[in-house]
Order: sequence, then C-alpha cells, then structure tokens
Amino acid sequence: MSPGGADLPPGPRGLIGPMLRFAADPVGAHQAFADRYGDPFTLRLPGMRMVVTGDAETVRRVLALPPDVFGVLDIGADVMGEYALVRLDGAAHDAARKQVAPLVMNPLRQDNGAVIQEIARRTFEGAVGRRVKMIDLAKRLTLEVILRSVIGPLPAEAEARFAAAYGALQSKASFMLHFLPLLQIDLGPWSPWGKLVRARRTVDAIVSQAIEDAAGRPADDPHPFGAIARAATASDDPALGVEGLRHQVFTLLSAGHASTAQGLTWAAWHVYADAALLVRLREEIGAAGGDPARLVRLDLLDAVCREVLRLHPIGPVIGRKLAMPLEIKGRTLPAGTVIGLSVPLAHSDAGAFVEPERFLPDRYLSDDRAPQARSIPFGGGIRHCLGANLGLTEMKLALAELVRNYDAALGDRVAPKHKLIDAVAGPASGVPVVLSRRG
Repeated sequence: MSPGGADLPPGPRGLIGPMLRFAADPVGAHQAFADRYGDPFTLRLPGMRMVVTGDAETVRRVLALPPDVFGVLDIGADVMGEYALVRLDGAAHDAARKQVAPLVMNPLRQDNGAVIQEIARRTFEGAVGRRVKMIDLAKRLTLEVILRSVIGPLPAEAEARFAAAYGALQSKASFMLHFLPLLQIDLGPWSPWGKLVRARRTVDAIVSQAIEDAAGRPADDPHPFGAIARAATASDDPALGVEGLRHQVFTLLSAGHASTAQGLTWAAWHVYADAALLVRLREEIGAAGGDPARLVRLDLLDAVCREVLRLHPIGPVIGRKLAMPLEIKGRTLPAGTVIGLSVPLAHSDAGAFVEPERFLPDRYLSDDRAPQARSIPFGGGIRHCLGANLGLTEMKLALAELVRNYDAALGDRVAPKHKLIDAVAGPASGVPVVLSRRG
C-alpha cells in the first residue's frame, strides 16, 4: 500500500520481476522504466513503494533539504545493526557520525598513504603471471586497507580470521536476501538466512574483540581507534557505546570494502582497454613520483576515477523516507513515502554530461563545472558517504600502483555488463586479467 492511499506515479507491476531486472542491470533497468513510465516512476518493494527519480533538478533539491524532512528507512537492522549510521537520524546520527569520522576523514594521516601503496604492491605482485579476476585482487586489497584504516594494524592471524569471516558473510548477502522478508527465516545453519546470521555473529565477535583490544592500547597510540574504543567502553548511550561502535565499524568495513573494490575493478578495465589513456596516465603518474600526497591531487587520475563512478555507479539508488509531505515534479508525496534518487539516471543527464553513455574522463578536466556539480556517486546532504574521501584516495593510489608497475592483458574485449554483486553494483565478469611486470 502507498502511504495514506496516495496516488503515486505509474511504474512496473509486480515485485519480483522488476527487482530481478534491476539486480541484473541496474543502469539499464532504471532507464527502461523511465522511458516507459516517465520520471518519476514507482517501484514496488517489500513493505513499501519507492518513487524513483533521476531528474537533475529534483535530485539536487532533495539532497539539499534539511534533515528533519526525512525519517529512517526501516531496513537492514538484522544485517547492519540497530545503531548503524543508516538507521539513525537527528542528534543520534550526528553524534555517531562524529564518533567514527576520525577513522576515515583523513586517509593520508600518519603514513597511511604509504601503507595503501604497500598493500596494493604486494597484492598485485602476488598475482603476476596468473589469470585472475581483478575483483578478487581488489577485494583482498580493499579489505586490508579498510581494516588498517578503521581498526589499525592487526596480528596476521587476527587479520586472516576476519578476512575469512567477512568473506563468508559477504558471499551469503545477496540483494534478494536483503529485501525479501520471506527469505529472512533462520531454518538452521544450511538455510540462506541461517548462514548469513551465523556469519554475521562471527564477524561481530571478531569486531567486539578488536574494540576490547583497542581500548587497552596506550593513551599515546597514534591510531584514533584506541581513543574511540575507550570512549565507547565508558559510554552509557547504547548508540555510542560498544554495541553502537561495533555496528559503525561493521558499516564502515562493509561500505568501504566492496564498493571501492568494484570501482577499482572498473577503473582497471577502462584504463587497460584504452591504450592512449594508459599512456597519458602513466606519464602523469611517472612525473609525480611515489609521493601519495602528490598522486591523489593528479588531475587525470582524479578524472578517471570520477568518470568510472559516474558511468558505473556502485550504489545505484539513494533512498530517503519522507517525514513530511513533499512536492516532486507537480505531485505531492505524503509522509512515509520512500524516494529513490536514481544515480544512473542522474548521471545520464545530457544537460550536464556530453555524450553521457561514453567513458570520457576529460569531461572533468574542462572549465565546465557541471560534471563535478552533478556527480553524486557518494550521495549528498547530511548523509553524504562518510568514507568518500578514503574510498577515492584508495582508488587513486591503488590504480596508480597498478598502472605504474604492471601491464595487464584483459580477458574482456568489450565492457562487462553492470550488475548487482554483494549488494553493490559492479562488472559481472569480475574482469579477468593476467598481470606482468613492466620493463
């Protein structure tokens, strides 16, 4: 039912069919729905209807609205945790965001840039001469980076345990399992939901131990997680205490791992599929040397990463639940309506992006500021992705390490299909490659 029996825009009928179509092709599905039903259109989801729009002006206006216009989307508690940032609003959201911001807001703090480079170098070097999937390398790399950035250095055994536990959890967390309550029944350790719940418990136990260990670090420990863990241990507010911190850590690890890995994988395909772009990028990276602070400021490297995230949005929908009525394109939506801001449609706006269907990093190097202003790969407003700076920095440093030191023979001659993987969008093939050392 729509809130209050409201007359919502038209959209595809049924529940499973449109969901499966979106999962198989998140970019193409939204375009097809908009072409047939207009913008906005309505999608049926379990327990709700989502009004989806990619209209540039509407997206910009919604993201700029004050936080009291929106409520909390009541999804994801069993996976993300009751106190995860995505499930908090108002003062509780602000406080939790400030609590964990020091873990991700300055990705080059201390020697973290050099650490990212070393992890990337070790990951790529270990794959030389073998046919591998780029996504597997990228996931291994990004998981280690996000662990180091959020928690700090861990003993090799603890890091391996977490990687195994999180990998098991991620393999169980399908898009349909997240959104279909009918499937969210624990029928034992061999049922899909039962496997996910047990994998989540294992990850929780490891994160809880990491918080306890961090709280015992010396007061002068340079990594901010120690001070944050001590404050959480002393807090009597559950959202800011150990349970809340555990949920925030899980959210940061989840959001900063799979999404960055998919972006890096797309970037590798585009760069190695375009010989001229590869030459230009190598010239720019070579002239900068190995200094992380210089590399993250390189114009073409930045443009390549931003164009990847424009053409292949990792999070295709930005969801907002209205706490009060809102007018959208001449139609008043009542409180309780869920609005979906379609990133693929917004990034296909020909008024902001010339030839939006093409991969053209140079659009970000011109004097035209529209591409930068209209790109929303990390959302916007009060819920702008907290780890955006870390994710983009990691993409740049890892891609620079790859391009500078390795050639890659691509298994895909044409761009892979874009589909939902691990609840985020990425290349369906995983981008098979064979890496070889340069010269």
